[in-house]
Amino acid sequence: MKYQVGLQDRAESDSNRIYLWLRSRSETGAGSWFAALLRRLKKLESDAPNCPRAKEADRFADDLRETYFKTRHGRRYRLVFTIMGTEVRVLRIRAPGQRLLRDGGL
Repeated sequence: MKYQVGLQDRAESDSNRIYLWLRSRSETGAGSWFAALLRRLKKLESDAPNCPRAKEADRFADDLRETYFKTRHGRRYRLVFTIMGTEVRVLRIRAPGQRLLRDGGL
């Protein structure tokens, strides 16, 4: 089954914040990060149901799932998402070292 993948407002904000932070240090690095994000989002179209439950899933009503993508330098970023029918809703994008989501963190 092919899923339609979309970023929710908070995930879009996360993406913009991370991209701008990276771009202030390296425009090339920011572009590479964004390309890695897009590749992972594309893969979610088919493999979303195979991703594990998010570490903090028990704290929320939705069935939260997670997946990771890496940058060229091996830094791992985490996508937190839920599946609603044929739609994958990416709720948050977490940078390395960020804490788990808490109530109100979606």
